Amino acid sequence: MNEKNEGIWEVSLTLEAAAVAVVDAAFEEAGALSVASFELEEGGAWTMTALFEGRPDGEGLSATLAQTLGGTAPALSLAAVEDRDWIAETVRAFPPLPIGPFWVHGGHVAPPDTTRIPLLIDAGIAFGSGEHATTEACLLALARLGDEGRAPASALDMGCGSGILAIAAVKLYGCAMLAVDIDAASVAFAREAAIANGTGAQIVLEAGDGYAAPQVVRRAPFDLVMANILANPLIAMAGNLAGVLRPGGTAILSGLLVDQAPAVIAAHEAAGLRLLHQDDLRGWSALVMAIPA
Repeated sequence: MNEKNEGIWEVSLTLEAAAVAVVDAAFEEAGALSVASFELEEGGAWTMTALFEGRPDGEGLSATLAQTLGGTAPALSLAAVEDRDWIAETVRAFPPLPIGPFWVHGGHVAPPDTTRIPLLIDAGIAFGSGEHATTEACLLALARLGDEGRAPASALDMGCGSGILAIAAVKLYGCAMLAVDIDAASVAFAREAAIANGTGAQIVLEAGDGYAAPQVVRRAPFDLVMANILANPLIAMAGNLAGVLRPGGTAILSGLLVDQAPAVIAAHEAAGLRLLHQDDLRGWSALVMAIPA
């Protein structure tokens, strides 16, 4: 590889709020080391920056985004990032995050508060390192289940990404956990994260096609299903989710923007669930829904 194509490269673009979630997921799928997005003005455009190891294929990324968005891709800006003290940068970019009863932290730093439950998640190829609003909202919703008498004995993390939600549920409730993702690389990442957190023996991980994955069929029904994915897949799979929840079971759903919540709620209500909570955080929503007992 040419020297100037090596090192860390930054891809940046400006896009509409409705496209943030799908572009974020597309960058994660393309192997971004990290993705950050910020609203430029209330109700207006967003800017997104992704870091890659080595120069990414700009034309390939544009084609992927165009296909994902169903139209023309936003203009991409690629730039090599100057040499830095990446350990110091990582400490600044990913400080330990206090989220409810949890401390989410990378391996570069120890959590400062031993009264909270540590979740060791390093940024990598799989979505879910704690800094995104959807992950934070899901962790807060998960922690609230115990207070509401909904602590699960069995749980499914659908589209597990880094495995952060599965690890958190096991550490908090000691439940039997199945984590599934269609991406085998994410499953491998989540398996390493589970081992690093001391939960490797309690979490069964499987690469599979959603609710048709063999372990899902074998282990259903579940007390809890968590799915932090995207609005359209949530809507499409609402009936399948309802089919694997036991009566009285709970679902935590996220990966959707606030204005997408009504459609996701409607799809799950049509499948027999009812809304318990809608938690909005920085433009994103997490839904807590349940099958009546």
